[in-house]
Amino acid sequence: MRNRVRALRAVLVGGIAVVLTTPIAYAESMDEVTVAHRGASTSKFGEGTLPAYKYAVRNRADILDADVRWTKDGTDADSVGTIVILHDRTLDRVTNCTGTLSSRLWSEIRDKCRTDIGDQPLMRVVDLLSYADSVGKSVALEIKVCSISDAQAKQLWNAIKNSRIQLQATSSCLDALNKIKKLDAADTTHKISYALIILGTRSWPSVSTIKKIAPAIHAKLTIPADVARSYRLANIKVFLYTGKNASDDAKMIALQPYGVVVDDVARFQRWRDAATGSIDPPL
Repeated sequence: MRNRVRALRAVLVGGIAVVLTTPIAYAESMDEVTVAHRGASTSKFGEGTLPAYKYAVRNRADILDADVRWTKDGTDADSVGTIVILHDRTLDRVTNCTGTLSSRLWSEIRDKCRTDIGDQPLMRVVDLLSYADSVGKSVALEIKVCSISDAQAKQLWNAIKNSRIQLQATSSCLDALNKIKKLDAADTTHKISYALIILGTRSWPSVSTIKKIAPAIHAKLTIPADVARSYRLANIKVFLYTGKNASDDAKMIALQPYGVVVDDVARFQRWRDAATGSIDPPL
């Protein structure tokens, strides 16, 4: 897969001025380069649903991306709330339900809420991990709740520790991430990976700052080429987000990332296949 990405970079050199020519050697622990943003954001599949993730896998996604939040405490099996795949704080944008996720019990959401696109139920994190494990895929999980209890941290850790996970957080949610890292450090049999999500709204953090937090970053496409290069030279794995069209794809590849995060994996793969002249066999 990475050989195809290198070939694509060569194709793009002549047309994109910001191409960086210095080869970078990564100490890679995974081969994945294509991240399916919330599974898929298309006109057929509701984001963060099982059909969206199955679509991503059919179209050669390497990592399945998801955001995690908690439902209301209650009589559900998870006494501190159920961990659900949902980007937004509220149910309003993607489902027929309204209100905050944290104000609703999982049993109610499971029975009543369906996505506006595809009419699909939402997923628990354990359901996504079960599917990802069954098809041999890694999962990138972003903690969207910046203040979590010790019980919630333990609950999340127990859910993810046996899967191939990259756990992510923005700088504002590092307290939550650190609770998981503390449990991780105390365990000698399970280890997960971490990534810092960089928004770049004020400044780009230094290499030393990043390395204190994680060996990888997820950075917006607005990242300057020289900053991306400095991170790569420091063996920080750079994932770029989010590719929505061919122009975005070209920008991402030109910046020589370790991975790309795309809304529609099938569209991206068609673009990459056309650019490289190679077609992978179907799954």
